[in-house]
Amino acid sequence: MYSQDSFFDLSTWGQVGLACLSLALFALFLALARTFRRTKSFGLRILGALSLLWVFVWLTPQIYYLYYWLTFPDLPLQSVIKPPPNPIETLKLLVFQGRDNLSDHSKGLLGWALIAAPFLNFPRRHRKTAE
Repeated sequence: MYSQDSFFDLSTWGQVGLACLSLALFALFLALARTFRRTKSFGLRILGALSLLWVFVWLTPQIYYLYYWLTFPDLPLQSVIKPPPNPIETLKLLVFQGRDNLSDHSKGLLGWALIAAPFLNFPRRHRKTAE
């Protein structure tokens, strides 16, 4: 299914680097989504999460292109940011109706994680006080 994905054009270390970059962006956007838990409005939490997914889909291609530019010396330095995606294109990612590649499927998973993040409460660890 993913055999034609550009991920497999990378060396092993290139794949590791791309996976680390993706995990870092995933963690950053999840942390941003967690800030929406401060609001009590269900709708605002969902809207905030979907907005973050929209921003991710719109702007991160440039970050990924810069990674490929550093990896492949023959690539020209250029902007790959296109006009913002319409809401339908973004929602298609959530139901996995985008292209059959790692990128779109990962964006769908990120979208669901962003939606869940503002609703999850993790128990806080309390420091033991010395008596």
